[in-house]
Amino acid sequence: MQRIISYLEKYQIFNSGKRFLVGFSGGYDSMCLLEILFKLSIEQNFEVIAVHLNHNWRGDESEKEEENCKYFCKQRGIIFYSERLSEDVKKSETAAREARQKFFKKCCEKFEAAGVFLAHNKSDNTETVIFRIAHGTGVKGLCGITEYSEIFGYKIYRPLLLWSRQDVEEYCNTHKLNPNNDSSNLNTKYKRNFLRHKVIKDLKQINPDIDNAVMRLSEIAASEQNIIKEYLDKISKEISDENKINTKKFLEQSLDVQKKFIHEIFIEKNLEYDSKKINDVISFITENTRTKAGNTLSITSNLWLFSGEKYFTFIEKKEKIFDEVVINGEGSYLFKNKIFEIKKIDNMPEEFPNETENYAFVNLTFPLILRTRRDGDIINPFGMKGSMKLKKYFINKNIEKYKRDEIVLLCNEKEVLWIPKAGLSEKLRAEKAPLYFVLMKER
Repeated sequence: MQRIISYLEKYQIFNSGKRFLVGFSGGYDSMCLLEILFKLSIEQNFEVIAVHLNHNWRGDESEKEEENCKYFCKQRGIIFYSERLSEDVKKSETAAREARQKFFKKCCEKFEAAGVFLAHNKSDNTETVIFRIAHGTGVKGLCGITEYSEIFGYKIYRPLLLWSRQDVEEYCNTHKLNPNNDSSNLNTKYKRNFLRHKVIKDLKQINPDIDNAVMRLSEIAASEQNIIKEYLDKISKEISDENKINTKKFLEQSLDVQKKFIHEIFIEKNLEYDSKKINDVISFITENTRTKAGNTLSITSNLWLFSGEKYFTFIEKKEKIFDEVVINGEGSYLFKNKIFEIKKIDNMPEEFPNETENYAFVNLTFPLILRTRRDGDIINPFGMKGSMKLKKYFINKNIEKYKRDEIVLLCNEKEVLWIPKAGLSEKLRAEKAPLYFVLMKER
């Protein structure tokens, strides 16, 4: 118990007056943790709420486990909240983990919680490290489960990490708790169960104190990882600007540094990774060093890597939104956080702006439309007689692919007339007064 008290003092949980969630499956680990935290919360002025995600994998057994959790909380006056996964969710360890992460994030927002307590113990850390060794995840993988972390914007606390599974079971038995006993924990078709019941069982014949041995390994790996991070932070300041990494400077680094740099990005973004994925990313960056407009590589369903001649960056994929604003005359128009101002002027300007400005002097015929690009768009570039596809125009102007869907266009149906800061159509040429002054600015 003292180890948990010290942990809570370390992270300033006591007398914080804050609300925290406890991931509560009802098993030995989470029941032990919830019982301890609830008792301490009464004495030390903080609040705990139990949140339960029913994975809906085992029919009646899952139902009974949820009811047991609800009854446990009702007896003690603990707020209990639960949700059930759709049957459409894939029944895999990865899908279950991702579903739990989304569930905890949602619950943090719903209850305005300061963080989530999870009941990982020392034995869980052993399984995690050996699992990662089997997948070749590097030094970072050896660091194991951390006692504190942040994911998707919420804080995660793991005060049981210095307890073994045996410690947890002894606490539950001593305090006459009645945890759920998930029958799937015995099914060795699940990788973690296979490690627990077969691999680690055999390793204990070599070293009965395997949990503490692996914990020491994790501490050493974490220390070395901190040294590597200090070095990479210095390099990052030299080769990156905000989220954009200079391609040339990146490729000037040794291959080992390149791999570690990408490896850290994958970890930061909570992505699954292995050596092949990291090598694929580096190859993609190398292949696009001469591509001015750049190319994109799918990393996940909603994350892409953009890489071009000057820089590379990771970008979130956004769905196209086909809305528009109709312009019927002079005035101010708002579209996608951009303000377009249009006013009539009587005199020709002495000097016209270049095409990279955010304003222009033009001839206009209404109505016009503000929108983003669509299939089939064309433009008649200023100074040219014919039209070309907008896609080709973007390529000629070296406008990066991932930016093209976000650019606001002034159009007449399928024809693009003005691309602020990128170009003007010949059809808007100002030859005599009166004409219009158009300006685009940030909202």
